[in-house]
Amino acid sequence: MLGIAILVAVVVAALHIAEGRELIDVAGRAEPWWLVLAACLQGTTYLAQGEIFRRVPRAAGYQLPLTAAYELSLAKVFIDQVLPSAGIGSTIVVAQAIERRAVPRAVVAASMGINIASYHAAYVVCLGLALALTAARSEAHLPVLVVSVAIVGFSLAVTTGLLLLSGRDVDRTAARLRRFPALRNALVFLKDADPHLTRHPSLLVEAATWRTVIFVLDAATMWVLIQSLGTTASPGAVFASFMIASVFRTVGIVPGGLGTFEATSVWTLKRLGVSVPVGLAATLLFRGLSF
Repeated sequence: MLGIAILVAVVVAALHIAEGRELIDVAGRAEPWWLVLAACLQGTTYLAQGEIFRRVPRAAGYQLPLTAAYELSLAKVFIDQVLPSAGIGSTIVVAQAIERRAVPRAVVAASMGINIASYHAAYVVCLGLALALTAARSEAHLPVLVVSVAIVGFSLAVTTGLLLLSGRDVDRTAARLRRFPALRNALVFLKDADPHLTRHPSLLVEAATWRTVIFVLDAATMWVLIQSLGTTASPGAVFASFMIASVFRTVGIVPGGLGTFEATSVWTLKRLGVSVPVGLAATLLFRGLSF
């Protein structure tokens, strides 16, 4: 309910800044084939996520079918969107599903560790690039920089912690986290991970590359949606806007960053030269496609 309230407030504020009729006119100009392309880009993100799930079992000699990996990717993204569990809930669901396919627990745990570590590693790289692009356009703002630096530090800590704790005895640490059962269960799960797989450089780099592809595909979806509304925008600017908006989606207290993502996206797109009606329409279309 809080997320919906924030989202409504964003829409009302944008309509106040720009004439409501102008927003309707912009939405009415949407080109169908651009929208089809945007939907295809979003569908491809699940294939990229599926390849991350398949890579570690394949390295250990186990095969995960592409269709099964795609289904798991769709399930993971859905859970991440609707449940604010920092990705832990969806990771548990995916791990249990892969275990049921006769993949050893040590391999499954290593796969989930690689999945989380690669996400944060790619996030650091892409967010750093976005901040560099923003600074080059003299559009960097102190609050955005502070939050982004905090997110980068957190992501580096998570990546390092995952690589160090995988395959190690963490019973003492887990015992101190009784008040945080989700985090405690995640640590216990990591204890069973095969450390040779989790710390394998090429596996981590390949997974991080696929993660980067997902970020690029999401940003490309936003760029295509802006194009569909009859507006031309710089791909680099749209990428920077998307990554900065994703920061506030990550730190938001509502599932999927509902409201905070939209507000930040419209604001950053406006700062980078996209009008409020186009930015709002493209952002809402992106939210609809991603759901």
